[in-house]
Formats: sequence, structure tokens, C-alpha cells
Amino acid sequence: MTTLSPAMAQPRTVSNDGGVASRRGFETVRDMVFSLGAVFAFVAILLLVTLRHSPDPIKVVDPTSVKQGIASNAPYQASVAGQVAGWRVTSARVSAPGDDPFAWNIGYFTTAGNYAAAGQSNASVITYERDEQVNGASAGSVNIKGQKWTQLQRADGKRRWLVRTDRGVTTLIVGTGGFDELETLAKTLVPATAKTSVAANAN
Repeated sequence: MTTLSPAMAQPRTVSNDGGVASRRGFETVRDMVFSLGAVFAFVAILLLVTLRHSPDPIKVVDPTSVKQGIASNAPYQASVAGQVAGWRVTSARVSAPGDDPFAWNIGYFTTAGNYAAAGQSNASVITYERDEQVNGASAGSVNIKGQKWTQLQRADGKRRWLVRTDRGVTTLIVGTGGFDELETLAKTLVPATAKTSVAANAN
């Protein structure tokens, strides 16, 4: 019978803690990289789907029928606003045949991201400006295509108007941009006829 000495009976221990720790550390970093990659891929897909299906917040309308109504039913020599390149029509309305006063209004979203609109009415100037909430102070005048327009600006500078009255008909240009945008819109005004109403919308 063989007897083991105390020294021989003790278990032998092999130390490799450094290598194991290194391997585990590498695996942890690798797992983190894979996890972050999966998260980034999911976020990228989510953004792509969201952007692709996001509707345009600017609702565009077709003003053709309104312009035709102006040409056919206005009891005065009305003008009609044309189309400025890049601007989108967002609203259009006209009075019903026989209405007195008779008015129309067409609104736009400009390329600079501002609101602008043109309109006319044979109501009194006071009544029309009240109905259209004109509350600006005089800011001078400007000549556009040989016609003098009065410039108005609200005290906070956030809204401006061009106003012109001729033979009982008031033309009003309003916007949240500068007077340069309002002048651009005013320059598109032409006498309203069945032909020009359709052409002005096509430009």
C-alpha cells in the first residue's frame, strides 16, 4: 500500500486568471459593439420609414374654380393673382354670385416659408380692412406697375400689408414676410377674365 506524503496529497493549482480575464473582457467589448450596432441599425430603419411616410404638412389647393368665379361673377373689373414660381396655393375663396359686397382671397405658402395672400372687395375700405383684420400703421408707399400702394406694418413687425383702392374696389396684399414678397405677389395681378384666370394658375 502506497502512502502519499502531505506534500504529495495537496492538489496542484494551475493559475491562468490573466488569460481568462482577457478573453472575457474581449468578449464583453465585442458583445457591446454588436448590441450598439443592432440599436443603430434599428434607429436608422425607424428614421427611414418615418421620413418616407411623413405627409407634407402644407395642404395645397387648386384655385382654378375660384379664379373662374372671380372672372364670371365679380360686379366690378376684378383682378386675379397669378402664380409665383415655387409658391404653393394653400387657400382660395370667392363670394357667391350676387353677393354684395363681393370679395375673393387666395393664400400662398412662399418659398421662404412665409404666408402671403391677395384679395379684393367692393366693400368700404373700413369694412374690408376690419373683416381682413388689418391693424397696421402706415409704413410709406410704393409704386408697382405704375400704381401707388400704401404700405402698412403691424407694431410687432410680424405682418405687413399693401393696400390700394380704385373706383370703389380695394385690393389687399398681406403677408408675414417682407414687403419684397408682397410686391412680388402684387406684380402678378392681372385683369380677371376666363382666359387669364386659367393662365394665371398655369404659370
